[in-house]
Amino acid sequence: MIYSVNLWKLFWKRDQELWKLKQAERIRNVWNMLFVLLFATILTFVWTAWIGLGTDPISANMLELNRLEYEWRKAWFMLGRIGYALLFYSFILFFSTLIFWLFNTASYKRIMIMQMNVLLLMLLERITWIPLLTYAGLDWFVSPLSFGVIASYFTDLTWIIYFFGAVSLFQLFIIWYQVASLKKMSSTRPGWIWTGVIIWHIVLWCGTAALSYYDIVLVYLLR
Repeated sequence: MIYSVNLWKLFWKRDQELWKLKQAERIRNVWNMLFVLLFATILTFVWTAWIGLGTDPISANMLELNRLEYEWRKAWFMLGRIGYALLFYSFILFFSTLIFWLFNTASYKRIMIMQMNVLLLMLLERITWIPLLTYAGLDWFVSPLSFGVIASYFTDLTWIIYFFGAVSLFQLFIIWYQVASLKKMSSTRPGWIWTGVIIWHIVLWCGTAALSYYDIVLVYLLR
């Protein structure tokens, strides 16, 4: 059986498409989807950077800079975001796939195809941050779709707020999607799948909180 990757069908006809994917002897359209997702990832990060998401460290010192210095820093920031987009893309599609492959019986390529939809969901989540910032002035970690707002009522610790800000409805859906997909493609026990996926996401949330906490340092390193 030959299976042609169709990310839309993997969302809306998940069980049927995963069965085909599991039975397939050959898989087509993988490279095309990889290039499309690479373009979508870079475009999303450039778009969010263009509207000012994450530029607080630069904007805070705007009055101390002349026009040329300010535009120079913005240009470096944009290049940094493109580089971060490439790292984000590679991390989600290749490194996270490797982690899941280590404790599942499904093949690396099949898990990577599942991660393509995960990447799409993560990009969609980032796109929802745009109107929140533009029209409501809300940063990503206080999105109404995340638990950051609730955390801010109980603590003033920035890292904790960032951590719970990374835990969103999108992320919870991604966990469910990954578990449901891995259960269809793999013969690994469901308990191991749930444990592995949840632990990995906790690691990712901790990493997101740490990167956000030290964002000012990273921006200055890119000057």
